[in-house]
Amino acid sequence: MPEFLGKAVQETQISPVEPEPLTAPDDEMTAEQLEYLRSHEAVFKWQASEFVHHRKSIVWYGVLALIAVGLLAVAIWLHYWLEIGLISVMVVAIIVYARKPPRTLAYEVSPQGITIDGKLHSYDVFRSFGVLPDQSWHTIDLEPAQRLMPRMAILFDEQDFDQIIGHLELHLPRVDRMPDLIERVTRLVRF
Repeated sequence: MPEFLGKAVQETQISPVEPEPLTAPDDEMTAEQLEYLRSHEAVFKWQASEFVHHRKSIVWYGVLALIAVGLLAVAIWLHYWLEIGLISVMVVAIIVYARKPPRTLAYEVSPQGITIDGKLHSYDVFRSFGVLPDQSWHTIDLEPAQRLMPRMAILFDEQDFDQIIGHLELHLPRVDRMPDLIERVTRLVRF
């Protein structure tokens, strides 16, 4: 089982009245009701890994070496000297990133936006969010509003699902999608 989840910490606003539990907006909610929910939104914090780290076995590295040797043999046979260097650099980069352990990051959803390890990302830089389910964890997939900005992925614990999704639905539309081909391949090879 991957080790990536930390503890969630919830901070509430200081007010004389106990804040109501956060509910996700529905389609028939008026703008006033949505604004009321946003004004009473409490900050929610948690810690999680920046990515899921799978321990690689000797067999994993052996298969990588066989693929690399096969590609290098074809490149040498075809006299593709530039590709030989490129394949070598790619294999070294894959090994370095496969061994790199993930950092534990502090996440926070608030009325201002999503804070990841101290850096605030306003809700207007995202078009929508979705939830990518997996076997033992979930990932929030944030789709950027700008064309060349990469997608952002946030891991979270199953017990925090309702709180985090409730916060995000107050500010962004939820558009779930299936993992694309690259995501399915990386999950399959446990990268």
